[in-house]
Amino acid sequence: MRLLRYTVTGDNATHVGVATDDGVARLDGREANGEPITTVGQAVAAALADPAPLAQIPTEHGWDDITFAVPADVGARLLCAGANYHKKYPLGGNVQAPAQPVYFNKPPGTLVAHHENLVRPTASVQFDYEVELAVIIGRAGRHIDAAEALAYVGGYTILNDGSVRDWQRHSVAAGKNFFRSGSMGPWITTADQIADPAALEVICRVNGEERQRASASEMIFSVPEIISYLSKVMPLEPGDVIATGSPEGTGGSHEPPRWLVPGDEIDFEVPGIGVLQNRVIDE
Repeated sequence: MRLLRYTVTGDNATHVGVATDDGVARLDGREANGEPITTVGQAVAAALADPAPLAQIPTEHGWDDITFAVPADVGARLLCAGANYHKKYPLGGNVQAPAQPVYFNKPPGTLVAHHENLVRPTASVQFDYEVELAVIIGRAGRHIDAAEALAYVGGYTILNDGSVRDWQRHSVAAGKNFFRSGSMGPWITTADQIADPAALEVICRVNGEERQRASASEMIFSVPEIISYLSKVMPLEPGDVIATGSPEGTGGSHEPPRWLVPGDEIDFEVPGIGVLQNRVIDE
């Protein structure tokens, strides 16, 4: 099952739905577990409990009638694990492989949706891409054991952790949180469709040229380990998004660097989930 947020032509409201072969079945306003669905977090939790009722809702909107929105709820927590793939360490600035997950946040306004434009800021030309697997929490939990962590996952999506590299040297928060610099989507694929997240691949293509490809099994800290770690920091809630890091091949890792420029078309792909597509424009 693929869950998404979207708007309909002529309607400014944002809806929650299930992707079908012909379009979208609208979920918001319907009940699950005795409660009306108003958020993606609720839809993910309902799908984790019993996806069958959601799969039976008829298509309401065709694909040509909708515009994708970021699949996470407005204000949802976006928790990120940095430097989480085995690379050729040390990196520039003597950055070593981490001994524990490197945790940071991304605030609202950082991300755009599938088919929306990424914005290269006026402050820098060092605009970079990072394809990542993102996890959507489907069940609340605290102090979760890694061996049980996948039971708390409601689904998976694709995230581009867009980065401004010279500002990242100021601080991780500065470099990772420029306005509309990253993206997420196109939808959330529910956990019942993904038997083992470590078997997934993450792929990035810029103007059709493959720049990144790796297996999630190459992560330093696995999806269960990251969930367990973050659950010790805070209670995790349905709808929380956890980004799991990006592999070798970003623009800044090339010599000379290959920064994104206006007009670049980027495909971020995780086979089994889908393709997130964005274009770069100048601020």
